[in-house]
Amino acid sequence: MQNDSSPELVIPPVEHFAEYVIGFPMHVVITVVSPPNVTFNGLRFADFLDLRECIGAEIAGPDGYAAKYRPTPDAEGRPLGDAGRLASGESHRMLVDVSPYFVRASEGQYQASFSFLDSYRAYTAPTVTFLLRLPTAEEAALLTAVAPDRPGFVTWGEWTTHCPAALYPDLVGQDHPLRFSLVVRELLCGATPLDRVDPAALDVLTGLYAPEARAMQAELYRIREDRGGYDAIRSRLLRETPGLAWWIRMIDRGGGYLKSLRFLP
Repeated sequence: MQNDSSPELVIPPVEHFAEYVIGFPMHVVITVVSPPNVTFNGLRFADFLDLRECIGAEIAGPDGYAAKYRPTPDAEGRPLGDAGRLASGESHRMLVDVSPYFVRASEGQYQASFSFLDSYRAYTAPTVTFLLRLPTAEEAALLTAVAPDRPGFVTWGEWTTHCPAALYPDLVGQDHPLRFSLVVRELLCGATPLDRVDPAALDVLTGLYAPEARAMQAELYRIREDRGGYDAIRSRLLRETPGLAWWIRMIDRGGGYLKSLRFLP
């Protein structure tokens, strides 16, 4: 970190859903912002596949439920791309799955204070409130059908990057709690080469997921060598979601999540 007065990272309010379904991913968006004239180095950034020991939480729920998680960052687990640096005035958006922090939670309303950890301290975001509920019969049946092996993985991120014998890209609608993981798994493991995947297939990822969907669409356009499509979505993403500029830099340099994690040609 470069500064004499140990300035603080800024953590805007966490973006989240109003309710989550027990047993499914629980995605929230945590963004960190560097103050003017300050650059932070040696940071670790989480993403939708891995919390990377940099996201903490203090949780309160019904019937006196309380839990606290404060991982200890170390030198391992660096993410892809421009990880480790947050330039002056720059923001970094992280879509993360915090369901590992709620494995013992039951139905009811919860308050959670999520934090971002560097080597020196934890920076805490304003507290958010949401509901946890049991899955509907339809949701439970789909979970059993598409993820019977889920108990064999520690996190949904690990499950997402494991390629099964069968994929189910057409079973999930816009409101299903598993839609993001299934779409990403199809991109990483599906038989269709990335240069033939229609970017419009990611339109199912709306709301909280829309910026990450656009970043993945940008990757697909770049892989397809569709310069016009790439430039259009690149401009929109940088304008509307500057916290994903790190992802665009990664694509500009020839990289990307899909290319790096893809398990098939």
